[in-house]
Amino acid sequence: MKKFIKTSIFFLIPFLIWAVIVFSIDPFNYFNKIHIIEKTAKTNAENLNTLLFRTINFINSPTENILIGDSRTNSLPNNLIEEITNKKFKKLNTNAAKLNEIFELFYLANNINKINQVVIGINFNMFNKFSYENRVKKIKRVIKNPVLYIFNKDVVEACFYVIRSQLFNINLNSKSLLSKEEFWKWTLETKANHWYGKYEFPEKTYRDLIKLDDFSKKNNIELIFIIVPHHNDFHQKLVEFGLTEMEFKFKKIMSSLNAKVYDYDYFNRITIDKNNFTDPIHYNDSIGELIVNEIWGDNLIVGRKLMN
Repeated sequence: MKKFIKTSIFFLIPFLIWAVIVFSIDPFNYFNKIHIIEKTAKTNAENLNTLLFRTINFINSPTENILIGDSRTNSLPNNLIEEITNKKFKKLNTNAAKLNEIFELFYLANNINKINQVVIGINFNMFNKFSYENRVKKIKRVIKNPVLYIFNKDVVEACFYVIRSQLFNINLNSKSLLSKEEFWKWTLETKANHWYGKYEFPEKTYRDLIKLDDFSKKNNIELIFIIVPHHNDFHQKLVEFGLTEMEFKFKKIMSSLNAKVYDYDYFNRITIDKNNFTDPIHYNDSIGELIVNEIWGDNLIVGRKLMN
């Protein structure tokens, strides 16, 4: 028996050492107890798994106002929103977020702290039965179980990148090696086919959208949808795939909601100018500022409010 105990302890030592390392480095601030790592170094963890980092950040320091969406929503400057409204906002967006994940993030946030205003970045490409992932449920399991956090593969990888940044100031680089024109062409040929090549009306997502709209109204939560702009080159791909009528149906549904819905994805001075985009689907910082100034400054010029 003693031999078994000794063997078991010996076997557990590496795992205990690793647990101490993770607790000390804590790349996603899960334990939020030891702060020996600089915040700038931990941005590497945020870049590696934005969803995990920002969800934990919200849990550690919740706000009453949030922005949720994908990388396109990330281009909305929340510091400018805060300056205009004098209210604190946090982003819960992540790359390639799906609507089912966005809805689940909203309910998670509202369970943690009563939400007053939620801003959701959306586009027709997300309103597709085949646009679905399940990352939020995995995040929720990690949040509830420290062991899953300690031995999570992203946490392991993040520890390496965070320490490397802390010691040698080397950071993760997510920039494409392609030129803007090359990446523009790749996006039109590859991403458009991925998004529009297989489409079916998302019945469940539609029901969940209505449910979210009703929930927000009943609970006095100001729900705002921003239909983010794509360059006209990308919209033309939607036309080529024969989805014009479905896009019209999507906007008709959005216009029927109790929520405020602002549409920037139509033929306008933003969507026809390549200089307003880093690629066909990502508007640049200046357009993000324009959208914020129009919506929160109550001065719509390019954007249009969808209503019945």
